[in-house]
Amino acid sequence: MFDLFHMTLHVELQQDDQFFIYCTNEQDNVIKVDMWKHAVLLWHKPTYYGTLVTTATLDEKEGVILSAWEAFCFFKHYTQDSVLQLSLSANAQSWVKRAQEVEALIENEAFIPSFTDWQKGSLQWIATVDQVSKETTYLLSHVVNELIQEDETIAHIWKELVDQHSLFNKNPLIVDKQDWLEQTGLQQIEVPFQLILRLTEPEEDGGLWQVRTLVIPSDEEKEPFTFHGSLPTEWVEHEPYVARQHNKWRLLAPVLDGSSSWINEWLTEDEAWLFLTEQSEALLQAGIDIHLPAWWQAVHKLNMKMSVSVVDSAEDGRSSFFGLQSLINYQWKFSLGGIALSEEEFQRLVEQKRRLVHIDGQWIKLDPQFIKQAQSLLREADKRGLHVRDVLTSELNRASHSSSAPQDSTVSLSSVSIDLSGGFKQFVRQLQAQKPLKTHPLPTLFNGQLRPYQQEGFNWLLFLRKYGLGACLADDMGLGKTIQLIAYFAHLKEQEEARPSLLICPTSLIGNWERELKEFAPSLNVYVHYGSKRDDDASFSKRAMDADIVITSYQLSVLDFEQLSSVHWTSICLDEAQHIKNAYTKQSRAIRKLHSHHKIALTGTPMENRLTELWAIYDFINPTYLGTLPSFQKKFVTPIEKDGSKQKVAQLKRFIQPFMLRRTKQDQHIQLHLPSKSEQKQFIPLTIEQASLYEQLVKDTLTEVEKRSAFERKGFILQMLTKLKQLCNHPALYLKEPGSRQTIKRSHKLEALLDLMKEIRAQGESCLIFTQYIEMGTMIERMVEKELKEKALFLHGSLSKTARDEMVESFQRGDSSIFILSLRAGGTGLNLTAANHVIHVDRWWNPAIENQATDRAYRIGQTKFVHVHKLMTIGTIEERIDKMMTEKQTLNDQIIGEQQWITELSNEDLKELLTYHREETTNPKEPSSTS
Repeated sequence: MFDLFHMTLHVELQQDDQFFIYCTNEQDNVIKVDMWKHAVLLWHKPTYYGTLVTTATLDEKEGVILSAWEAFCFFKHYTQDSVLQLSLSANAQSWVKRAQEVEALIENEAFIPSFTDWQKGSLQWIATVDQVSKETTYLLSHVVNELIQEDETIAHIWKELVDQHSLFNKNPLIVDKQDWLEQTGLQQIEVPFQLILRLTEPEEDGGLWQVRTLVIPSDEEKEPFTFHGSLPTEWVEHEPYVARQHNKWRLLAPVLDGSSSWINEWLTEDEAWLFLTEQSEALLQAGIDIHLPAWWQAVHKLNMKMSVSVVDSAEDGRSSFFGLQSLINYQWKFSLGGIALSEEEFQRLVEQKRRLVHIDGQWIKLDPQFIKQAQSLLREADKRGLHVRDVLTSELNRASHSSSAPQDSTVSLSSVSIDLSGGFKQFVRQLQAQKPLKTHPLPTLFNGQLRPYQQEGFNWLLFLRKYGLGACLADDMGLGKTIQLIAYFAHLKEQEEARPSLLICPTSLIGNWERELKEFAPSLNVYVHYGSKRDDDASFSKRAMDADIVITSYQLSVLDFEQLSSVHWTSICLDEAQHIKNAYTKQSRAIRKLHSHHKIALTGTPMENRLTELWAIYDFINPTYLGTLPSFQKKFVTPIEKDGSKQKVAQLKRFIQPFMLRRTKQDQHIQLHLPSKSEQKQFIPLTIEQASLYEQLVKDTLTEVEKRSAFERKGFILQMLTKLKQLCNHPALYLKEPGSRQTIKRSHKLEALLDLMKEIRAQGESCLIFTQYIEMGTMIERMVEKELKEKALFLHGSLSKTARDEMVESFQRGDSSIFILSLRAGGTGLNLTAANHVIHVDRWWNPAIENQATDRAYRIGQTKFVHVHKLMTIGTIEERIDKMMTEKQTLNDQIIGEQQWITELSNEDLKELLTYHREETTNPKEPSSTS
């Protein structure tokens, strides 16, 4: 066994504060490290009690190497009573003395971080007592940093300090060392007042703005006062604090630069603008209290609006323009709040470089960015003028909440409010809605009858012709596109409008068109330009001008392009217009170059595979409307076909709808064997209570769902979704509260339902009310009895077949006007044609199930108009589900077809589906209806 009593431990300080330690016996012979290291380092944690010690040989002596931190820990536990004989070199003795000083500083907590080193981005430590050597300070810093790394208790304390005072790991604005000590919490300071920076506007327009420092005493009995360079006698000691705050204010807001204790008291208009729009934000973010003029918050949020008034110059009921490229008369206006400026007044203020203007008792701002945009738009409009296309695309952009128009070289009015007057306003309204339009009597030259929807198509073609706008009649096959166009041709002849019209169709349909024209408009002079014996240039021109309609084929439109382009047609009509879908073919390019007063495309498939097919048809009927093909590909094709952009789909649909009339066999007014049905979505806000519960439930769920396995996650989400939907109905359902707590005012949806039922009863009508939850059905049943003094029927799965049959029979007899059904129990197998209103209180995941429930009233045997109401809460899962089911459709259906429901949601929609969107509740949506 090794004898510590007869051993001497030699300690030598090497370079870089490393220690070489070795042992000798009584004969002064060096002892091998393995013989003594575990005994000597028995309490030494940094080397794991001698196990991880570094062995070295110096001057033929075997020993161990200890770092400064390891040596500090060793000597800290070493005592004078140790049996171990210690031999220290001179420099080691000096180092141990410094270590003892460091230990005393740490025990007394007489150290703080170094401000100088913090400014350099380094964390070092200094003593808070005097006469500490540089060597001791260096060792102190090294030891403290090691303690933070090695000691769990100290590391935890340091982390809390850093978290509380972010200045330790960031680089905010610091005025001086004293400011740094205060902000880091290393030195506590209490001042008996609060400083507030106040900006006051001038009394007269164009004057100087005043800046003051307000001193607000903590003692409420003392009056606030303005700082004028000195504090009251009892507060003189705090004047350095005020000076530091002023220095900080000036650094954050350079326009306040003044003397060492004061700030600049007077600001010019430009300086005040800079302070209000930029520098005050920096002060606020730094936690400095600022009082700005009361009106600034309102004005700051408002942006000056630029508007253009379109002046209608039409007379005698005639159109004031013709075609998308027609120039329009206009006037610019500018407004902010209740102040309106003419273009001349605005330009004058811009020339004066004004920023903040006082007009008619109200302050307005002239933002430089707005001025730049406005002047650019004014120059562009002066250079090119405003066209019908500019106004139309901007109005359609606004309707689709978009900011980019499908145009290349025209003036963009997307950021401008447009005031339409007279006939132009009516034109845009009719164009967007496609009805109501003027009903034209069928021409006497037309030998036939039009069904109601065909009459609408005939009116629509003439409406667009009036304004020189092309049309794409895209009815389903078999719905009579041909007969609508023939009525159009007959009208042109009867009104003695210029002729001739050119009809281009597939070769196989030329004969069919001849027969149809002969049957329905036999008085029309039809000339068929086809075959090997067709007329040459001279005779073609004469024959064409004598005809009402010239029919030719797509192939000849290329071969005989010179002949066809020599005539300015009153109308050019394409049957099966998808034949020009490939925009790059000679055939498509040739046909798009033909000139005409009016162009019409007939097709049941305006787009088969790609969006460029749609562009080709529109470039024919309304050239340049959708821009050039490269720009169209950039703005729509790539975002939609490659990225699946829903926003671009909606925007494009908005642009094409005014010039496309598409009816399908599934359209309700086409299905003559079924009564009409209207579906209406009513968007309802949550109450404050519901919104609070909703947000908390989503927050808790999103946190918990991350901890679940894939299998558990699915079930957990389904449970949570049920809770959310119940909460959207009424908080009492989610909280499982008794009937006494189920008041109407706690749920706007219940209020809306009650109002709806009152209106239905007032009209002497009846309704079916579907809900997924029996508790909700019971709540509605009690509400009907209490508020409407009526006994409602309630069918749910717990009822027997006998009770179920009796309820159905009672309702069909008219004994009750309100029938509540659980969605599962009442969704199938019932005939309830006595009802003509169907109300879905809560939304089901699968629209097919909702449709099945609706079909209890809307089915064979129904003789009344059926109105379907779908109640949804704004910004919640209900609205998200509705949007997702509506938007996820095939490309063709998204752009031009009827909407189809989907039956499942993707995983990536989860967070968006759950999150409550408060911003959507600030402006509750009006009920929207779709037929």
